[in-house]
Amino acid sequence: MEFISKSNVIWFSEESGIAVLSTLIDPGEAPVDYHKDALSYWNSKRGKRFAPRWDEISLMDFGIGVVPMISVTDIKSEPLTSKIRFWGTKLTQFYGGDYTGSSPADVPPKTLGMNINGGCGRLVRDRGPGYEIKEFQTQKGLFGRALILRLPLSDDGKTVTNGINIHYVESTNPQQPLSKFFEEVFTQMPR
Repeated sequence: MEFISKSNVIWFSEESGIAVLSTLIDPGEAPVDYHKDALSYWNSKRGKRFAPRWDEISLMDFGIGVVPMISVTDIKSEPLTSKIRFWGTKLTQFYGGDYTGSSPADVPPKTLGMNINGGCGRLVRDRGPGYEIKEFQTQKGLFGRALILRLPLSDDGKTVTNGINIHYVESTNPQQPLSKFFEEVFTQMPR
């Protein structure tokens, strides 16, 4: 997959030569089929509103194979805080831990903490779906990437109260599990 968009380096270590780049693209241009299906489902549930309510969503509607790649966050906008309500089992494998009950700021790569430019912050600020591609670069080139579709939910019809995050993770080195690479990357990053 090639992406032409503005990328921002969100973390770099001279010592290890590892960089994490973030690229935002239009969610309608998602290259992953189950992201397109999830966006269509979300749109069908929201109707003319900016976002559907949490009680209108069933994670199983995303498909049995997709649920392990989902995380759901509870979001408060003032001050911006968030807590992970649901963390899929495949995410535990990729990121090396179960982050249910944690802040998204605790999930690797721990780069910016909780802020308006992070995933939850963008949902609150933009009040619409978002699509982020995080690329993990080494001195030898691209090692892996995580593509994340973020969908806002609103229980009050005015503010974002939850976010559904649907992940796709891939590695360019099939001989090394992505979790092993992430472990190497994340031990280099500031805590």
